[in-house]
Amino acid sequence: MKIFHRSKFISGKEIDKFIIQIEATLVDTVHEMELSITVDLKDLVIIDARSSMLRVPYSHCHKVSDLVKNLVGLKVINSGQAKSVFQLIGGKQGCLVLEELSQDAIKAIIQTSASLIPSDQFEHFSDNYVHGTCYTHSLSVEEKIEAAYSRQCLEDVYKIAINTRLTKTDL
Repeated sequence: MKIFHRSKFISGKEIDKFIIQIEATLVDTVHEMELSITVDLKDLVIIDARSSMLRVPYSHCHKVSDLVKNLVGLKVINSGQAKSVFQLIGGKQGCLVLEELSQDAIKAIIQTSASLIPSDQFEHFSDNYVHGTCYTHSLSVEEKIEAAYSRQCLEDVYKIAINTRLTKTDL
């Protein structure tokens, strides 16, 4: 018999040129919370962060909801980011579940921005963030393209990126 279940839903959308918003929801047996993080892709910095705790196990859990505002100004897609998020909203003065959801939302930035960045710049952009995090992202761009299950899929993503409003000089 299952006694605990947790689901996370994360989506990203373009708000304006160079501005994306990540929306994350976590629902489990004892929690229900929502998080919204807005990112400026030009500077790779969080420009807005909000959360709402709809269901929590203790009434004082609501006190830490505003801690996500500490993420504003955080440079994303760099080394030490996870530690910074923990220091800003985790630990004994924060919330483990909110910190975990924030980490997941920040990780979604790279996927959300994939279609907004020109293909010739995306690999460099993404490698700064994910290089060394897994086998595939430790490979060269050429090795990744060679190993891709669907080269057509990669080419489609690159075509979308090329047809967006972003240009090489914009980034």
